[in-house]
Amino acid sequence: MCYVASDFMAQASRTQLAAPAAADDARERILAAAERCIERYGIRKTKMDDIASEVGMSRPSVYRYFADRDDLLIKLISRHARALTNRAHRSMSRQSGFSAQIIEGILYIAEHGRRDPLVDPDGTSLGRRMIASGTSELLRAELFDRYLDAAVASGELPPGLPRADFHLWFGNLATMVMRGLEDGEGNVKRYRSILHRFVAPGSADTSSQGNI
Repeated sequence: MCYVASDFMAQASRTQLAAPAAADDARERILAAAERCIERYGIRKTKMDDIASEVGMSRPSVYRYFADRDDLLIKLISRHARALTNRAHRSMSRQSGFSAQIIEGILYIAEHGRRDPLVDPDGTSLGRRMIASGTSELLRAELFDRYLDAAVASGELPPGLPRADFHLWFGNLATMVMRGLEDGEGNVKRYRSILHRFVAPGSADTSSQGNI
C-alpha cells in the first residue's frame, strides 16, 4: 500500500509540474501565431479568430491564456520592445558620458523601432492601455534606468530627481524622432546634432532644480 501511495504522489507531482509547462508552451505557440498573422495582415487587421486559426485552437481556447486581444498583443509588444532595448544597450554602452548614452538610446530606438510595427503602438488603444497599465513606464525604465543610476553615482546627475519624468521625456523624444525619420523631416545625423545641441545641456544641467 505504501508503494502504491508513493507512486500515486509521484505521478501527481509530475502532473502538477507538467501543467505550467504545457500552459507556457501554449502561450508561446499563440504568440508565435500572432506574429505570423501580424506579418500577414498588419497589427490593426489581425483578429483573435485569425490567431486561433493560425495556431490550430478554438477562439475560446486562446482566451484561456490571454484575457483579450489587447492583452495578447501587449505581451508581444513588450517582448519586441525588450529585445530592442537589449540591442540598444549594446550601442549605448559604447558611448562615454550620460548625455551621449541617452542620445544614442533615443536614436537607436527611433531608427530601429520604426521598422517593427510591434514596437510603436502609440496613438492606438494598445498604446493607451499600455500607459494605463504602467507597461510603457516599465519598458522605458528598463531602457534608461541603468544609465540614470550610473549618472547619479558619478555625480553627473543629482539624486532624487523624478525618474518618471525622465522616462516620459526621453520616451517622447524617441517617438518624435521616429516620426521625423518616417516623414523624412530629418535623418539620423541631423537628429543626433539636434539632440546634442538642445537636449544634452538640459539632461546634464539639472542640479539647480533640486530634489522633487
